[in-house]
Amino acid sequence: MKKIISFYFKGVISLFFIIYCSSSYAMVWKSENTWNDVWEKRYQHWVKNNWTEEFFMNEKKPMYYKFSHDCADATYAMRLVFSYEYKLPFVIHNPSKRGKTISNGMTGWDKYSESKRVRKFMDYVANMTSTRSLANDTYPIALNDIKPGDIYAAPDVHSYQIVNITDTGVAEVMSSTTPKAPRFLDRIPSFPFYVPEDYKRKRDGYRRFIQPQNIRKSLKRQPGYSDEQFKLAKLVKYDYVRFTNIIASALGKRKEEADAKTLRLLIAMCMYANDRSVYVYEALYKRQEMKKKGRKCMTRTEYNNYSTPSRDRRLKAFFNAVKNHYERNSKYKHWTQPQRWAKALFSPAEPPPAEVKELNRFCLVQMSLGEKYFIPLRELRRNLASGKVISDPNAPLEYRWGAQTSPYKARCKTY
Repeated sequence: MKKIISFYFKGVISLFFIIYCSSSYAMVWKSENTWNDVWEKRYQHWVKNNWTEEFFMNEKKPMYYKFSHDCADATYAMRLVFSYEYKLPFVIHNPSKRGKTISNGMTGWDKYSESKRVRKFMDYVANMTSTRSLANDTYPIALNDIKPGDIYAAPDVHSYQIVNITDTGVAEVMSSTTPKAPRFLDRIPSFPFYVPEDYKRKRDGYRRFIQPQNIRKSLKRQPGYSDEQFKLAKLVKYDYVRFTNIIASALGKRKEEADAKTLRLLIAMCMYANDRSVYVYEALYKRQEMKKKGRKCMTRTEYNNYSTPSRDRRLKAFFNAVKNHYERNSKYKHWTQPQRWAKALFSPAEPPPAEVKELNRFCLVQMSLGEKYFIPLRELRRNLASGKVISDPNAPLEYRWGAQTSPYKARCKTY
């Protein structure tokens, strides 16, 4: 009888131990499939059809509902969510521990149900990663190979998720913004508003996530790796219109109509100008932090980190490139809305007030994040052309956008 009781007791203990261990060391999710070309195509189809603006604001999907995100968080989440839903591995580099990874095999959330583990894991990945870490978890691809599910990364600045390739070869994008918050994603019927410029290190541009089995391989050994976009960008002198023309030609099934292109470029122009507010805001925030410590002027390193001379030159060149397109295609029988906006933006003479009002309704440029302080697009173009826009990060807000009434006199050393 004692042997029976002892055997029974040991059996209960063993069963308890198995149950306890399986709970205590539960992975975020168990991988049942392996990434390959077939799963990449399914991923592309899923992104095109399921990765929508309201993905994180849909109450019918409580696991993802009101997930707080910025641009990089949303980009990583796109790959993570698909990996979870189809039980594929999700593995990225750990930015804080060289040589280590972050994966769905982690067991730090074993006390939660699977759905809560996934949500906790999403938050963890979001807190650990950034637009800078995207350069380590993705690799550059050929322009004629861009697919839904690929991304555009501008480290320390922004990232986009590519969600569709139109018949005219336009890579449509979605993105989030800062600060982290539950929000709808922005869908834009246009290419990302950047041209890859990191010619030496190749850490920006159009990129694809590294498959988990290849995470230890160098970027050049990834399937489909290509650095052609960096060479082409340099060849066209980082001209956004010329560069995106090359992509559209490579991806498109038919030529884009001139009027549709005008609208797309105007949208890009508006968004690119608004992106500058991120840089301006960061410089203003840095100045506030310096003021608390009793400093008024930035060091050489800080100045180089927060000044915007190259970006401001590109912004000016962007305006000129869009203007050239408009002037080449402005002789239509009927004036369409995009043409009227372009006319109001680029006309040398002051447009009628009604046309200016229409243009401002289409686009105003936010001068700093979190503030309802705007500058009209036409005014910004003129300020750039006249040299009034200041790249010096020590300059006050109005001077950064050329909205000042008096000439700028630097009170700190410039570099």
